[in-house]
Order: sequence, then structure tokens, then C-alpha cells
Amino acid sequence: RAEKLTSGLADEQVRWKDTADEIGHQTSLLVGDVFLSAACIAYFGAFTGAYREELVEKWVRRCQELDIPVSDDCSLRGVLASPVEVRDWNMWGLPTDSVSIDNGILVTRGKRWPLMIDPQNQANAWVKAMETKNALKVIKLTDGDFVRTLENSIQFGTPVMLENVQEELDPTIEPLLLKQTFKQGGVMCMRLGDATIEYSKDFRFYITTKLVNPHYMPETAVKVTLLNFMITQEGLQDQLLGIVVAQERPDLEEEKSALTLQGAENKRKLQETEDKILEVLSADGNILENQEGIQILKDTKIISDDINAKQAIAVATEQRIDETRRGYTEIAWKMSINFFVIASLGQVEPMYQYSLAWFINLFITAIKNSEPSSDISQRLKNLYDFGTYFLYKMVCRSLFEKDKLIFSFLLCTRMMRAEEKLSEVELKFLLTGGLQVGDLETNPYASWLVDKSWGEIVRLSLLEQGFGLKEDFAKDHEEWKRIFQSSEPFNEPFPGKWNDCSSFTRLLIMRCLRSDKVVPATMLFVAKE
Repeated sequence: RAEKLTSGLADEQVRWKDTADEIGHQTSLLVGDVFLSAACIAYFGAFTGAYREELVEKWVRRCQELDIPVSDDCSLRGVLASPVEVRDWNMWGLPTDSVSIDNGILVTRGKRWPLMIDPQNQANAWVKAMETKNALKVIKLTDGDFVRTLENSIQFGTPVMLENVQEELDPTIEPLLLKQTFKQGGVMCMRLGDATIEYSKDFRFYITTKLVNPHYMPETAVKVTLLNFMITQEGLQDQLLGIVVAQERPDLEEEKSALTLQGAENKRKLQETEDKILEVLSADGNILENQEGIQILKDTKIISDDINAKQAIAVATEQRIDETRRGYTEIAWKMSINFFVIASLGQVEPMYQYSLAWFINLFITAIKNSEPSSDISQRLKNLYDFGTYFLYKMVCRSLFEKDKLIFSFLLCTRMMRAEEKLSEVELKFLLTGGLQVGDLETNPYASWLVDKSWGEIVRLSLLEQGFGLKEDFAKDHEEWKRIFQSSEPFNEPFPGKWNDCSSFTRLLIMRCLRSDKVVPATMLFVAKE
């Protein structure tokens, strides 16, 4: 028995020593990590993902300067969320990107009730799915009986969601926002309006708004946890990546989900085995007489070895899955750009509004209907070509005829800019023309070329893509005159090297020469690209 006991404990010693060292290291960093997590909960909510990351980096550096112990990679998700809990949130509809996960933590951990800026309706759908089992009540400030619903829910501990609020909240709910509870007759109570009601500790309150860029007064913002659930390009890219991998490689998504569950189950089993060992070691009497305890120690050693082997396999498998997922990043990135193109159409005409849910359904349809291919690069090309065409076709159904060319142009130029095939300077010149500095040069071709066109040619010559145009124009002015006087100048061959320039540079030259012919030239450019 002594031999079994010493052998079993010797094997456990290595792992326990490593665990003790790790826990000791984490404990030494606990103050800074929890401090920054509290700061995130207090200040994070209203900001975008990129700004949040910048904030945390600055906070970590400042903590290190002040010798406050903190993890180099400190994150809200790493300190306050478990993988199993996050997986449940994702199953209930919370997007899988890091910003949304942080928002989920802020909703569930914050001391103040959350007010979620949610134009794409993601937070709304997530909360409804998460609280369905608790009989969530959904109300609006315009409902005649919303106060009565609130009173009943506060009393019985039923969660409530207040939808579609504007920039001002009803003064009636102020005691609820401030959590002004008091004890009366030994129970917690709250005064809401004219009524004093019992306050249940199980009550939860959620507020959402569909306003894209609301401005809440400071006196409102300090009463709630203001959360920015607006989709970002990085966030949407993460979501679309999950969708395309789930459609293309469902086996990978299932395996990744199973790994998360297995990891959580392994941690639970390890905790149980450690508790059993401690129970055996702390028992009264002679430990050698405890046959059952020694058997438990033997069993826990087998379980521990099995779990360690599984964990090693799980780490390798997860790396392989993540590597495969990264292969689909390109299509997720490109389609996220397309979504923000259609989202910007509301600036052209307010009636052009497209929901994220509609776009995601369209994306899934495009994945299913695009041409399959065993070659991943060809498959991604098929996905993008068909997905973009399908999006164009569906959106054009709702556009006025005059706006279809604008939509085509936006789709084309946004993607070209993202791929660095088009510079900001070029696009700005096309839309606004060159910047006039000083006196305009005398137009040597005033007999047939208007002064405005000559000025544009001079200014384009100062840009990299138009360098030398003025000098070449002087050498071949008869050819340029023919193009200028043509009824279809956009179909005419340009003289010299300009005939081989990029289609967008041709478009810029057309803008200089014949602004009345830029629209058909733009159509040719879009069709070519």
C-alpha cells in the first residue's frame, strides 16, 4: 500500500507542481488583470473594437510603468469568460468576433443595466434567445401598459427587454436604472412611479436602440452601461468566416465545437480528481489503512494521464482547424466590404436600407449556389464572383435606375481600394478635380479646349498617375483634339503611352477632357474591372 501510495503521489507531484507554479504566476498578476477588467467594464462599452484594443495596450503599458503586476496579453475575455459560456452565447446568436464577446461579458458582468446600440438587431436577437427559458418580456416605451409589465417582472424576477428607445429615456424608469432599492418589512423593495413593489434579485433589465449614432446626455450615460453593438468590418469578417467555414467545412466547425466541450469536460474531471486526492490526504487516521483512498488515488492517476493525452491531441487538432479556417479569410474579408457598400447606399437615398440578417442569408445562398471546386483558390474566386454578382442583382431590384451606376461604381472602387489597386488621391481627383493653387496657366489650345479642361490636365499632371500628361498633350495635341471632338471619346485610342494606361487613369483623363462623357466612360471602367 505504501508503495502504491508513494508511486501515485510521485506521478501527481509533477503535474501539481506545474499547476501550483501556474496558479502562483496568475495570482501574482491577479491585481492588475482584475483592475484592467474593471476598467474595461466601466469604460469600454461605447467604443469600437480597434479603439478598445488601443486602450488596453496603453493601460497595460501604464501599469507596467507603475510596477503594477499585469499580464502582457491581458484581455477581458481571458479574465472574465469561460470557453463553455462563450460557446453558449454563440449558440444563442451572439456573433463570434472578439468585440461581440467582450460586449457579452459587459452585459452579464456589469453592475449597471446595459443600453445597447444595436442597428443590426444582433444584440436584440441574442438576448431574446438567451432569456427565452426565463420567459423574457419585451416592451416599448410607447406601450400603454409598459409600467405594469415592469412592476410584475421586477416583483417575480422575470427578465425584461426595453426595445427601440430614442436619445431620451422615460423618467419613470429612473429608479430602476439607479437601482434605488430599500428594505421594508425585511424584504428588498423599489418605488416605481406611485407604487412600492418587492424587488427580486433574479430580475434583469436590457435596453436596446436601433439608432446608428445616438448622442446620450452624460446624466443618461452614467446610469447605464452603454454598449456599442454596431457591426464593424473586422467583426463582420469574423462572422462571415464562421459562416463560410460552417457551410464549406461543417466537419471542422463540429470538431471545433466538440473540442471546446471536451476541454471544459476535461477541466471538470481534473478538478474532481484533485479534490478526491486532497480528500484522501486530509483524512484522519493512518493513510495506509485507507484501502479505498489508495484505490481512488490509483484511479485518478489513470484519469489524469488520459486527460493529459487528450489535451495534447486537442491542441494539435485546434491548430490544424485554425490553419484551415484561415484559408477562407479572403472571401470573408471581401464580402464584408460588400456589406458596407450596400450599408452606405442610405446616404444616396434614405429608403435604401438593408439589414445584416438579409445580407447573411444572401451570402449563405450564394455559397450554396456558386460553382464548386476542389481547388481552394478557385473555389474562393467562384464564391466571390458569384456572391458579388448575386448581391448586385438582388440590390438592384430595389434601386432607382439612376442609382444603379453609382452602386456598380461603389462596389468596384471599394474593392480596388481594399486591394490597394486604387489610391485615395486618384479617387478624390475623379470626384472633386485637382486643387487650384496660384494662378491658372494660360490655355495654349483655347481655340478648341475650354479653360476648365486645360486646368484639370495641368493638375492631373502633378499627380503620380498623370505625370507627364501636360508635356505629352503638347506633343500630340492634334490627336487629343480628335478625341475631344469625338462623339464617343471614351472609345477612341489615346496617343502614345496613354493608350496602355490603367482604365481608371483613362477615366481621369476623360474627366479632364470631356466631363459630359464621364458617365459612359465610367460604365466601361466598371464593366472592365
